[in-house]
Amino acid sequence: MPRIAMILNHPTLKVADTEIGLASGQSVECQVTSAVVQAQPQYQTIPSTGCAGATQSPGLTGYQLVISWLQDWTTAAPGGLSYWAWTNDGTAKWIELTPDVAAPTQKLTGQVYVAAGDYGGTFGDGSAALATSTWPFAAKPTIPAPVAAVAAEADAETVDAA
Repeated sequence: MPRIAMILNHPTLKVADTEIGLASGQSVECQVTSAVVQAQPQYQTIPSTGCAGATQSPGLTGYQLVISWLQDWTTAAPGGLSYWAWTNDGTAKWIELTPDVAAPTQKLTGQVYVAAGDYGGTFGDGSAALATSTWPFAAKPTIPAPVAAVAAEADAETVDAA
């Protein structure tokens, strides 16, 4: 397998009230400094018995978006991400993360529960105030198969059928 790296030089990140709303959702990537979808494995402990020690059984993995952004409390449309997260704290919203606009078919979509971010920062050093928050996904996010991979699989199936 060749080495392929995901490089986020021209990412987009949209937020919207609904999944359909993502088509015209608010783009926030110009405020975002980092957006990482983290997998959270879940395990259930099976207690020990007289015949075997305790073990763990894997459950479905949970997911969360860990997001950092430049604080922007603008309220005028389209508004800053800080104010948007503050006013939507605890509500379910939709996100769409596209790592590179040159490959728009490779993207992740899902419903998250928004959590407000930080307010304020370090005094006197002239640095921009950053906010960080964790938005848990309501369910496993969707990542469609890349177009190149789909084409390669179709080619392989054609060869196998011959």
